[in-house]
Amino acid sequence: MNLPTGSARDHPQDFEVVVFDFEGVCTPTAGEFIARSGEVATLRPGLAAVIEQLRSRGAHIALLSNEFDRRWIASIDGFPDFDDVFVGSDNRIFKPDRRAFQRVLLAVGCDAHACLVIDDDETNCRVARSIGCAAIRFDPTDADVSWAAVLNASPTPM
Repeated sequence: MNLPTGSARDHPQDFEVVVFDFEGVCTPTAGEFIARSGEVATLRPGLAAVIEQLRSRGAHIALLSNEFDRRWIASIDGFPDFDDVFVGSDNRIFKPDRRAFQRVLLAVGCDAHACLVIDDDETNCRVARSIGCAAIRFDPTDADVSWAAVLNASPTPM
C-alpha cells in the first residue's frame, strides 16, 4: 500500500481531531469476516500507518463506536493507542445521533470545522457533516483509496 506522506510543514491546514469508527474502519466488518469464512483479521491494513502520519501532523486521534469490548481491544496486538475512546453504550447515545459526535467535540475541546470523522456508514457521515465536521465514508472494499482520502483531506477554511 502506498500512502501519501508528509509532515506538519507539508500540511499547514490539518484537522485538529480525527475520529475513527471501530468496526468497518479500524477492523473489518462482520460481513468481511463472514466472507473470509470466519478468518479473523484483527486490524484493518494501513490503520497504524495512517494514524502515525496524522499524529505526526499534530492531530488528536479519537475512536468513536457504538459498542465494543474494551478487554478484547486491549488484547489485540498492535492496536493503536487512541488519545480518547468514546463508546455509545457508556451513555446510551449512539451514532447516528448527532449528540455522539458533539460529545467528542466537547470532550476534546474542538470546533466542528476542525474535526474529521471517518466512518463506513454514510448515515453517520451525513450526521457528522450536519453539525459542521468533515467526514469521509470509508469504503472497506477499497481501503487504500479511503486511507489516501483521509490523508489528503483538509478543513474547509472558515
